[in-house]
Amino acid sequence: MSSEAQAVYIKAGGSFLTFKDKPFSINFHALEALSKILKSVLERKRVILANGGGSFAHTIVTKLMGRVNTRTMVVECQRTTRWLNKLIVDYLVDEGVEAVSIQTSTIIGGKEGKYYVNLEPVISALRLGITPVVYGECIFTEEGFEVLSTEKVFKLMAQHLKPEIFVFLMDVDGVFTCNPRACGKPTLIEKIDSNNYSSVIEMLKSFERTDATGGVYGKVISAVELSREFQVPVVLTSGFDVDNVSKILNKGLTSVKATVVDLRGG
Repeated sequence: MSSEAQAVYIKAGGSFLTFKDKPFSINFHALEALSKILKSVLERKRVILANGGGSFAHTIVTKLMGRVNTRTMVVECQRTTRWLNKLIVDYLVDEGVEAVSIQTSTIIGGKEGKYYVNLEPVISALRLGITPVVYGECIFTEEGFEVLSTEKVFKLMAQHLKPEIFVFLMDVDGVFTCNPRACGKPTLIEKIDSNNYSSVIEMLKSFERTDATGGVYGKVISAVELSREFQVPVVLTSGFDVDNVSKILNKGLTSVKATVVDLRGG
């Protein structure tokens, strides 16, 4: 498989996979939906799957960052992120999805202010028709460690293995004009492009100061960067709507329930 071979990059977000207000909790309805989504696409597409940290990684990082030494931080961070990833991969395999876990810190590291990336294990898995599953993690650097987000993992991987599309699976249908769980009349923003991305980001930034949508702000920033750098669409949508996600992956982006971030040419 050459570096020109394309792959579909799917992120199963932490808000989708876990209950963020309950430490170390996993949503098995989300795992069931994820397995159905993967089964719908794997016969036709090469898929790289990544999972967010959700109530696993966020709990540990918030609890320990700045309070323990570097060794303890790295050990606990890696133990917790590996634990969640194992639960996900084991579930998928039990459901008939041929997937393997690939520890992010073994393929990405930091040296001299830059990242080094070795995708041979990922490429080998794809060549065999196996879905590699990576995740956000504490990676090793010359300075000690860095907490690498799932979106950053995708960005570094995509520089070596060309993306066809990025799909972020969330617990809501996409990006809204206000927090859909808190405001009265949320409106889905169906497209973010060169004409409106600045205003959307400013709107979400103001929400970050007033409610709990800061996570969406970060996702949109990452999505804009990914779409612009790799000239492909980035889709943010609910992972619970299996038919909708399957349509996105197999039939395209017409008449789908999602936010499509498209900075191609921008």
